[in-house]
Amino acid sequence: MVWALERQEHAQQRTQVADMAGDHVQALQRAIELALSANNALVALVRQGKGQVTQFEEIGTQMLPFYPGIAAMGLSPNGVVRHVVPRQGNENSIGFDQLNDPRQGPESARARESGRLTLAGPMELVQGGLGVVGRQPVYLEDTQGHRAFWGFTYVTIRLPEVLAAARLPQLTQRGYHYRLWRIRPDTGEEQTIAASTPPAGPDAVGRSLTLPNGQWTLSLVPIKGWGDPGVLAMRCAVALLFALLMTYLARLLFELKAHERGLAYQVAQRTSEIQATQQQLRATIDAIPDPLFELDLDGLYCSVHSQRAELLMAPADMLVGHNVTEVLPAVAALSVMDVLNEAHAQGWSTGRQIVLDLSSLGATWFELSAARKATSPSAKPRFIVLSRDITERKRSQEQLQLTAQVFDQSSEAIVIADAAHTIVRINRAFTRITGYTEAEAVGQSVRLLTVAGADDDFHADTVYAQLPQGGSWEGEAWGRRKDASTYPQWLSVSSVRDGNGVVTHSITLFRDITQQREAQDRIQRLAHFDPLTNLPNRALLAERAHRHIADEQERGGTLAMLFLDLDHFKNVNDSLGHRIGDILLVAVAQRLQSLLRPQDTVSRLGGDEFLLLLPATSAAAAADKATQLLAAVAQPFQIDPYELTTTLSIGIAMYPADGESFDTLYQRADAAMYRAKQNGRNRYGFFTADLEARTARALQIENALRRALERNQFELHYQPQVSLTTRQVVGAEALLRWRHPELGLVSPAEFIPVAESSGMIVAIGEWVIHTAVRDTKRWLDLHLPLRAVSVNVSAVQFRHPQLPEMVTRCLEQAGLPARRLELELTEGAAVDDPAAALAMMDQLHDRGVRLSMDDFGTGYSSLSYLKRFQIYKLKIDQSFVRDLEEDANDRAIVSAIIRMAQALGMQTTAEGVETDGQLEFLRAQGCDEAQGFYFSRPLPADAFEAYLRQQQEQQSSSSSG
Repeated sequence: MVWALERQEHAQQRTQVADMAGDHVQALQRAIELALSANNALVALVRQGKGQVTQFEEIGTQMLPFYPGIAAMGLSPNGVVRHVVPRQGNENSIGFDQLNDPRQGPESARARESGRLTLAGPMELVQGGLGVVGRQPVYLEDTQGHRAFWGFTYVTIRLPEVLAAARLPQLTQRGYHYRLWRIRPDTGEEQTIAASTPPAGPDAVGRSLTLPNGQWTLSLVPIKGWGDPGVLAMRCAVALLFALLMTYLARLLFELKAHERGLAYQVAQRTSEIQATQQQLRATIDAIPDPLFELDLDGLYCSVHSQRAELLMAPADMLVGHNVTEVLPAVAALSVMDVLNEAHAQGWSTGRQIVLDLSSLGATWFELSAARKATSPSAKPRFIVLSRDITERKRSQEQLQLTAQVFDQSSEAIVIADAAHTIVRINRAFTRITGYTEAEAVGQSVRLLTVAGADDDFHADTVYAQLPQGGSWEGEAWGRRKDASTYPQWLSVSSVRDGNGVVTHSITLFRDITQQREAQDRIQRLAHFDPLTNLPNRALLAERAHRHIADEQERGGTLAMLFLDLDHFKNVNDSLGHRIGDILLVAVAQRLQSLLRPQDTVSRLGGDEFLLLLPATSAAAAADKATQLLAAVAQPFQIDPYELTTTLSIGIAMYPADGESFDTLYQRADAAMYRAKQNGRNRYGFFTADLEARTARALQIENALRRALERNQFELHYQPQVSLTTRQVVGAEALLRWRHPELGLVSPAEFIPVAESSGMIVAIGEWVIHTAVRDTKRWLDLHLPLRAVSVNVSAVQFRHPQLPEMVTRCLEQAGLPARRLELELTEGAAVDDPAAALAMMDQLHDRGVRLSMDDFGTGYSSLSYLKRFQIYKLKIDQSFVRDLEEDANDRAIVSAIIRMAQALGMQTTAEGVETDGQLEFLRAQGCDEAQGFYFSRPLPADAFEAYLRQQQEQQSSSSSG
């Protein structure tokens, strides 16, 4: 309280002193501002005279009385003093350069730059004495309206005269030290303007006045100092006395409270001890997870405690007062009574087990422990019975037994070793795999059971040494049996740790993978080698090709790929069986391998196709090698009991000329091989750009052909067949045409072979027959002069077993009699398989369809087959008719064909008739019919119908004439 009072009085005293300083500061500030305001009048004179003041001394003399405290006032054009009032005593200031003076220059320059009134000083005046100078910069507008610096107006104020207005000496009289000071703007140091003796110290309070050159501060401090020491001493004495009294009273109160706390503590301590004993007893009972019972010697429940109600046969409150024979099954109740009698006899009983069927847990095993409770001698004996749940232990025992059985009966060998890697236990599989019995293995190091192999990563010392660091290992290794033989094994090593994380044992599992390795080797070989010839297959060849192509690309070399196909190999399989064919393929493979260099590769692609890869081989060397292969394979093969001869067709593609990838070279070598077959077989051929164009064209044709039928791009043209006797139309040949929107009109000679090789000819042929019989039916219904329509049947279509049913179906759908349809066969289709051809012809003949043999004389028909075929007509090929007028041989051949047909009862039709001479010769030889440009080109269906109408009209006019 003393301290607070002192601070409050001290604050009030400082406030009063500060207010007193403020009064003196305001008086000083008003005096200085009044003196400085004279500059405003001087500036007005300069601006009024536009920089020329002619009567300045007179005006200034009149102004001085109104501004007490001003020692002088003047004008300084361009900073040089030119006019001053009063002049007397200030003559030394005329010509004074304010801007370049070392003392006043910085202040003058600051006034010019800022354009504001500045106050310089206190300083020693030129006139003598201490004072301040107030400068006001003047700016005038020139003729262009720009502001330009004219100079200064200034007033000189003598400091003593201004300070007199502040009445500072009165402060000393009133008991205060004072100090008027400012901070110099140029140096930042304090400058004392006026002060008492001694001046005010650092504990002073003050007030500031703001002037153009910064702040002036008046600081005051009482001469006797702040506060009253006497009052302070009295207050401190009173406070000390009061504090001593309060201390004595607090001591008495404290002693009373301490006594009360001591009594309460003793009571609480005794109570706490009792409660602690009870809590400890309760906590001990609660900590027992198993049911705890108190029973008497008769088996009556006196109390029941259990943290798990599900372990009781009934709720605890329902058990109290009942006998165990009422609650438990008979067997369990009998066991409990035996436990009570044993505990009564010897004081305790333990180890007896019972099983109870609990509603929520099912069958649950308990182990009973009982102890006799201490009671008075006259009291009835009581017993504490603990029923421990051992269900999990029972299950663990069963699990251990099961684990032991799994350990012994596992198909994998299991080895348990201690921390020193000494075998402590093995299973039966270990003995079966290694031959070591348990007596022989236990005690040995696990390192003795494996051997270091050059091709595996297992090193026993390293693997087992890493187990303490948490390492484990699994992979292939080499095992050693008791007889010192080795075998591949799949081995796994892991560690067993105790509760502290220390490795105590290691477990090693392994199995014999000999059969697995053999199976993998077989699979690997099947994946990369042909199982029949043991040659690399296409996958392995492609892998090698990629590697060799990369090598040749790096060194700028060439590589050759040869595609080999055995000629007529199918005949061997068909006639001698596939076993002989396989033996022949193996022999061919061995002969091919014998002619190759170590870096060359021969691969079997399948069937009778082989592919040779010849790295670092030029085109000339590839041709030489192909010649050697042709000659070698052409030599007879002795395959008991047969001597077989076969030939090759070889296609050659060169890297990089023909391609820079395996697939491209393979494709182009294949195309070159097919060209070799087309050129007569038993030869080789290089891939050419023309061949690529043909191959691309064939592929384009095949792709377009697959959608031609569904897009209605096919159409039939009909060429009339004319009787040479009556010169009337008796029939027509349906000719297939394909008009593609991009390829245009594609020749049958180009797309028919593609359709045959791709199998599409069957569907196309059915469309041709269906369309032809439909058109024929319409023309016959119109009574046009047409007897029958003939349709060409390809060899592929003729061999199709469903041909008769298809023909019958088309005829029935159109409603056309079978005799109106004539199917034209080539010689090749009929004699490739004569027996099948005879059966097919018989079926068609039985259905009423007539058959003719097209292009007769160009094939190799046997006359013995010809007489057995159900042939109605022979068609003489146009190659014999074309030169009948010039070539005697053609005339002889045509004449012989006509005579033979007449002898066999067949009709003849000549194709390609174009001249009168050809027509007359055929008529003279007895040919029945003819067709060709002489009569008409093949016509679309509409044009052919018009042609038939025209023929009908001509016949009608001839009949009427």
